[in-house]
Amino acid sequence: MPVQTAAQAAAIGPDDATSARDGGLLARINHAVGRRIAFRTGDIRPDRPILSITFDDFPRTAGTEGGRILEAHGVRGTFYVASGLFERHSDLWTVAGADAVMDLASRGHEMALHGHAHRPAAAMTAGDFAADLAANRAALRRLVPSLSNESYAYPYGICGLPQKRWLSRTVRASRSVMAGINAGRTDLDFLKSVEISERSLAAVSMDAWLDRLARDGGWLVLFTHDVCDTPTPFGTTARILEATVAGALDRGIAIMPVAEALDRCGIV
Repeated sequence: MPVQTAAQAAAIGPDDATSARDGGLLARINHAVGRRIAFRTGDIRPDRPILSITFDDFPRTAGTEGGRILEAHGVRGTFYVASGLFERHSDLWTVAGADAVMDLASRGHEMALHGHAHRPAAAMTAGDFAADLAANRAALRRLVPSLSNESYAYPYGICGLPQKRWLSRTVRASRSVMAGINAGRTDLDFLKSVEISERSLAAVSMDAWLDRLARDGGWLVLFTHDVCDTPTPFGTTARILEATVAGALDRGIAIMPVAEALDRCGIV
């Protein structure tokens, strides 16, 4: 499958709970430049292939169904929380609330940053972005006081040069929506990931991604949104998620949250 840029992915809304507005031409240019410049890199060479399963926004069903499936296999995931969306209803889903964050964290899942207002990074000024990130971090730490050194996922997959620089100084790593496996010298503020959804797996199956990971090694980060029998185009079914987890474990792939994967790769 041709690798999409995050800008192309954002145009079709892989991380869109409302109508995505990326701030126009200047924001698109900011993203295009930002994604090509690395402020810090890490050498991703784990001694065993690693899979991280992440949920963006996150809808209630990500916590209930997604969390249940992972826990049934003895593994945990990462939930990227847009704290300003708590309990918000849309035509797509209802976002989980503060209670879900605390409950999942108490069960060993990782809570991570997704922007307080869930706005594209490149559409905000550097100051507004820093303030939004600080609000997101403060909201999460009020709920889970033990949180520290959090990672981040770009809303809509859209980064920006000054915003990416700020992230390189203030978070542990940042995840994009550009498809691929992280291996070798890697931009820690634009980690590659693969979407778990019916549409994204139409061209390249999850089995193909897992076979590649098991054969070549590295770290594969998956992302999705809702998990239910009739998911949105941005989510997945319990069947697909279950098969993904089982398939990874059958191949000897270690499944762990993003923070633990960074630990395993020696990224401090």
